Amino acid sequence: MGNSGAARTGLLCAASEEHRSMGSDAFPPFDPTQPARDAAFASAPVALCIVARDLRLLAVNARLAALAGAPVCALVGRPADDFLPGASALLNRWFDRIDAGRALHDQELSEPGGERTFLVSAAPLLDDAGSTAALSVALTDITRRRELRAALARRERQIGAALESAGQWIWELDIPTGRVARSRHWRRAVGYATGELSDEAQHTAWSIVHPEDRPGVIRRYEQVLAGTSEVFEAVYRIADRFGRWRWILGRGRIVARDASGKPLRLLATSVDITRQKQIEEELEATVRQRERLERELVEANRRLTELSEMDALTELPNRRKFDKALARELGRSGRNEPSLALLMIDVDDFKSYNDLYGHIEGDDCLRRIAEALRGCAVRPADLVTRYGGEEFATILPDSTKHDGESVATAMLQAVRALRIPHAGSPDGIVTVSIGITVRHAEAAPGGRRTDLLASADRALYAAKQAGRNRILIAGVDGSMYPVPVPDAAATDATPPGPG
Repeated sequence: MGNSGAARTGLLCAASEEHRSMGSDAFPPFDPTQPARDAAFASAPVALCIVARDLRLLAVNARLAALAGAPVCALVGRPADDFLPGASALLNRWFDRIDAGRALHDQELSEPGGERTFLVSAAPLLDDAGSTAALSVALTDITRRRELRAALARRERQIGAALESAGQWIWELDIPTGRVARSRHWRRAVGYATGELSDEAQHTAWSIVHPEDRPGVIRRYEQVLAGTSEVFEAVYRIADRFGRWRWILGRGRIVARDASGKPLRLLATSVDITRQKQIEEELEATVRQRERLERELVEANRRLTELSEMDALTELPNRRKFDKALARELGRSGRNEPSLALLMIDVDDFKSYNDLYGHIEGDDCLRRIAEALRGCAVRPADLVTRYGGEEFATILPDSTKHDGESVATAMLQAVRALRIPHAGSPDGIVTVSIGITVRHAEAAPGGRRTDLLASADRALYAAKQAGRNRILIAGVDGSMYPVPVPDAAATDATPPGPG
């Protein structure tokens, strides 16, 4: 502090806190035999100051000087309003309350413009005559806490209000005995009145800490004792008077050592951060909910895409999916570009089938044919689609002419094997005609989709013209070649009657 008067005032603050923690209602003068308390005042993680009756600062600690942006010596003797405009009204009310014998309550005070908000706590300091000579004031910057509440105000209006004051207290641990002395503020924070707590709860170190949190707190404490950490800092839970667990942030440091350097006393402050924890948990829950909704949205979009690319009747990919897949395959380029087989399949005499058996039977016929065709293209990359009406199309990536012929033959035979009666067909059953074209590996990358489709269509038309129920493949020179398939008469028994 550098100022003997300020140092004495700092000692007075700490001594008064200790005395009050022991349960006394009087505030005796400071004990000059314990100078280490001045260090606690100077290094406390909250902003502290001593304010005289004329509202001038008698002493300030480093934290308050840092908040003010001025050295300690420049603040001592100045009016409190110079540091925090508007503070004088609050301080006068507090002096009036003290004189009236009424308790002081923590207050929130904002800077002009609302840039920073502080939680302001105060306690009276008595002179030798027992009169209130000054106030010991603590300021906690709760600006960030208020910002978090504002972020949640859209979802919970009550969180938009000012954050409830968090209880604070100072405690001192006598390391050799394990006894702890706390200022009476801690009882207020947890709702206990004087005399309601056992001696163990009041004075035994770590006894009030939640059993699950205790090992971690003790571990951090032992790190300070071992010298691996200069500052004790831990977040833990303690039970209030109603059995509710309150989240506490405790910070402190060693303030006394023996001649050999062994720690003797730990002086710390504790802050109730329960509301802040609740806000964090709500934020985490909101994030988890948003992530879940995003996953559901992605899945819904994926499903919508699938539905938009699926034929509702046959549950095969539709023309849109076919066009995208063919464009993708034709877009594959490189020196070793794979070949591709394209099959166009048409149900023979389907119009007459609908005329004979009706559209309901016609729809069922298409569904059965679709299932049969799908079962013949078994590789993951193979794609069987409903091209339109009674026409189907199949893309066989990385396939040769022989591969295309094999799949087409299997499809022709699979439809025959269904033995769907068709009185209007020369074969007596429903059959299909198939046209094949192959894009060879030596072809130039890319290529026109319409050229490939036109080639397969010509092969299909030629199969129809040649008598249906057969397969033709388009050669590179434009000629058509039949694909031998077993004779229908040799593979199909006499079909059952219609219906």
